[in-house]
Amino acid sequence: MTRVNIVQLYPVELGVTGDRGNVRALEARLQARGIDARITRAGIGDAVTDDADLVVIGNGPLSALRGVHEDLAARAGWLEQFVSDGGALFAMGGSAELLGEGIDLVEGDRVAGLGILPYRVARTRDRRVGYVIVDTPDVRVVGFEDHASEWTLSEGDAAYGTVVVGRGSYDRGAQRGEYVRRGNAIAGNVQGPVLPLNPALSDVLLAAVAQRRGFELPVAPAGRIDEYAGEARATIERIIHDKGFKTIQL
Repeated sequence: MTRVNIVQLYPVELGVTGDRGNVRALEARLQARGIDARITRAGIGDAVTDDADLVVIGNGPLSALRGVHEDLAARAGWLEQFVSDGGALFAMGGSAELLGEGIDLVEGDRVAGLGILPYRVARTRDRRVGYVIVDTPDVRVVGFEDHASEWTLSEGDAAYGTVVVGRGSYDRGAQRGEYVRRGNAIAGNVQGPVLPLNPALSDVLLAAVAQRRGFELPVAPAGRIDEYAGEARATIERIIHDKGFKTIQL
């Protein structure tokens, strides 16, 4: 049986917005296809398997980012090689900030980034809170944003999604953008967890794994989970214009 190895980094420290649910969604999408999933949850100092196929890193507050920073920096060479080799990576919120070129804090301090993804993050007093809809070249993503950051892309072609509703993470000319993609590494600020709500986005990551590994990814049979996700997305899209969005001044 084909097996896909999924690594979740820092599930305790960077797992405050349902990030374990993202891993579970990927596992469920594989199991629905008859593909085995091996999940490795690695905290600070824990060894990571060399045969990782997909790395998931979640969200956390600034204190948690500082807490994992040294350990994550020690893994920078492995992560860079993994991404350069076409490995699939999904990073959300705080971890996505650390994978960039650095974080400029409101108080003037800076947190060094790993430089794996092509953007710099500036924390702001303008908090973006509310539902968000993003159109990527592959799928439409519906979710929730709650962050106080503005990203500046150093490579314009790394922009992966255009915001249809919401604020997003960066400017994209006349529009706002959300999600950055380098190879098969995708990073953004959409929370939720986002993958259970958007099975098609899970499949984008899994298709990248299949292509890299050289096996065929079967079409996933429709199930109740997909129906629930579709109903939830449809409900959000129906109410989103009435609900409105607010900006919180910190």
